[in-house]
Amino acid sequence: MTSGWYDFTDYQVLVVGGTRGQGHAIATAFAESGAYVTVTGTMMLRPRYADDLSAFEYESVNLARQDSIDHLVSAVQHVDVLVLAAGCNLPHDLPGSERDFITEATRLGLLGPTFLTTRLRLKLSNSPADGGGCVVNTDAVRSWFELSSTPDEARAEVVDSTRRAGEKWDGLGVRVNSVVRTPRAVVPRQYAPTPGAGTARAAGDTLVRTRQSTSDAVTDATLFLASRGASRITGQTLHLA
Repeated sequence: MTSGWYDFTDYQVLVVGGTRGQGHAIATAFAESGAYVTVTGTMMLRPRYADDLSAFEYESVNLARQDSIDHLVSAVQHVDVLVLAAGCNLPHDLPGSERDFITEATRLGLLGPTFLTTRLRLKLSNSPADGGGCVVNTDAVRSWFELSSTPDEARAEVVDSTRRAGEKWDGLGVRVNSVVRTPRAVVPRQYAPTPGAGTARAAGDTLVRTRQSTSDAVTDATLFLASRGASRITGQTLHLA
């Protein structure tokens, strides 16, 4: 069982999109590992969800609205691990002008997962966890990039933005990594920490082959990247095949 491999006792974990599917599996694994877990969803009331959320705190957030993101940030007093598992599901009847606005704002990092992560960066930097605060992007983040690009371009943007954030936020003591599913081969590029460098961290793009179900593998990889065993890894994208 995943929860038996890690100890996240007293960690404060925020799983955006943790009310169902992959996000719920990740949130459950963190809770079973001793963490205090807050999940987010788009509905105002927790009981409206089919999955059991009794083990978590709950906050409502709409990543397509700045005021909603600001409300979530103010409600979160402390965070050690931020997991982004909320896909982009804009209403079908959304006016074209508003859809275009959300698309452009997301591309510029003024809405969506990128904006939320940026707003939480100082709280993440205050984490006393080994390796500092941690952000893990799941494949759901790719759907936000797909608002303004093709699926292949969006996948490449996840890798590139993870690398850039890993480099930029390292000085804040915040690690940023991603776990994505890949339908095709990816050439591994691994950068091991330089011997004797002390605070050196790994960064790159790695293909991981697993015999587990993809969902279980994503959960395990997420917990690993948040653990003290990965405290020197940042800017890394794990492609699960």
